[in-house]
Amino acid sequence: MSGEIRATTPETTEDRREWVEFVRFPLGDHAYGLELGRVEQIVPDPDVTPVPQTGPAIAGVTNLGSEIPVVVDARALLGLTPGPDDAEPTLLVLDRDDDRPTGLLVEAVTGIDAHHVDTVAAPHEAAWDPPVGRRWFRAVVEDSERADRPIGVLDLDVVVDNARDQS
Repeated sequence: MSGEIRATTPETTEDRREWVEFVRFPLGDHAYGLELGRVEQIVPDPDVTPVPQTGPAIAGVTNLGSEIPVVVDARALLGLTPGPDDAEPTLLVLDRDDDRPTGLLVEAVTGIDAHHVDTVAAPHEAAWDPPVGRRWFRAVVEDSERADRPIGVLDLDVVVDNARDQS
């Protein structure tokens, strides 16, 4: 992970109830996010061991000490072109409340941002044309003060279920 992660948070506890925090990351030219509470750990440049006879969405597995999560390649899963060969990806270890640890491999984490609940909409309610199908998304952040384009918030259950179906 290059550079510093910029984090923005509301000033008071009362204000925090009206805000949602997201881990922001790019995939190609678009910004994506995950709810901060659904990310257990951020691992820069993880060692990923390929697993034979798995689909392209499964990059492999990695050893995190007490856990060995399956690593899902976000770009491959969403049908996006592969990233550069010299990229140092980041692993987002997902908190899914199940016994099957899973991580999402992304290009980098570019921020952890708080957005007011009024700027978060369901994908079908947003005036937004995602680069991939809307089925992948749980929400869209349309905060004009913080981003020049909407941020698609991935639906972890859809992502993980599809990755497992492709493996």
